Amino acid sequence: MTSLFDPVKIGAYTAKNRMFMAPMSRYRAPDFGKVPEMTVDYYRQRASSGLIIAESTRVNDWSGAMNCPGIHSEDQVAAWKQVTDAVHAEDGLIFLQLWHSGRAAHATHLPQGRVVVAPSAIPNTTNVMTANGLELPTPPKALTLDEIAELRSDFAKASRNALEAGFDGVELHAAGGFLIDTFLQEPTNQRTDQYGGSNENRFRFLREVLEDAIQIWGADRVAVKLSPTSSYNDMGKGDVKGTFSYVISELDKYGLAFLEVNEQLPFGEGTAENAAIIAELRKMWTGTYVANGNATFESGTARVADETATAISYGRPYIANPDLPQRFQQGAALAEPNMETFYGGDETGYTDYPALQQA
Repeated sequence: MTSLFDPVKIGAYTAKNRMFMAPMSRYRAPDFGKVPEMTVDYYRQRASSGLIIAESTRVNDWSGAMNCPGIHSEDQVAAWKQVTDAVHAEDGLIFLQLWHSGRAAHATHLPQGRVVVAPSAIPNTTNVMTANGLELPTPPKALTLDEIAELRSDFAKASRNALEAGFDGVELHAAGGFLIDTFLQEPTNQRTDQYGGSNENRFRFLREVLEDAIQIWGADRVAVKLSPTSSYNDMGKGDVKGTFSYVISELDKYGLAFLEVNEQLPFGEGTAENAAIIAELRKMWTGTYVANGNATFESGTARVADETATAISYGRPYIANPDLPQRFQQGAALAEPNMETFYGGDETGYTDYPALQQA
């Protein structure tokens, strides 16, 4: 019977266990998106995970979000290189999640001359963090074809930069109601050109960005994250099952390193309806499947044992337990994270959680 502690093949690599670290924004890169030295320690401490999927990282300077890291400048690449070197020195694997916020952004996050954009000019009603606290996102402008081409180019450059920074692969963030996800889903994509309307057209931007990444990395070092039933950022409406049946069936043709699926929102119980949709969509993916969303040791063990998941990506448990695999293996109690230090700040609540032997 397969367990969380067994190694697993993920594309070009073999992960030493099936307890992956999920991408989690910590907003600790205020220096023009350059990750600070403490980020080196943060990821190095967690290198015992089978795979680290580093936090959502901006592909350009108009991706939005406050103090979010980027991968579009030489300084950012050099800073991330220190992170990947540290993880590799601990025999770890690390992918970078490439991201653009789309309509989940505030105008104050953007440089002069840029505005909040999305496939269609449909506002988002989920608050975002700003310098003044939580505020509604700025209503977006519909992207022009030239801007879509520019974004595609920026994603490709980010892929090349991630390779230069020493990452082992990239994950395209097509979840959470951010840019790519809003192209995929009909309620947020009301375009009438080649990027809107049919499933094929709404999938077009992800397909283009994905094929560019594959050309740079090879398919076995590229992954995608989806969140079909998530309501975050006003998503998960309309024909979710039909849309993502098409998306996953198309992605399955590429031989990717893995597909990560957010199956449930943090702090939520989920619904039977959404669980049924996820179970049906799961059948359409034949490759490595990484399940994400409120997993425990027990539920993760069950998913891997019954082969409904190849690996589990854990989020909050990794914040307070840098040595999560060792704690699971020893049956040790888990430390509880301090939510007040999740976003922004210094080392407190970031790199000061002790490993088991230190505790």
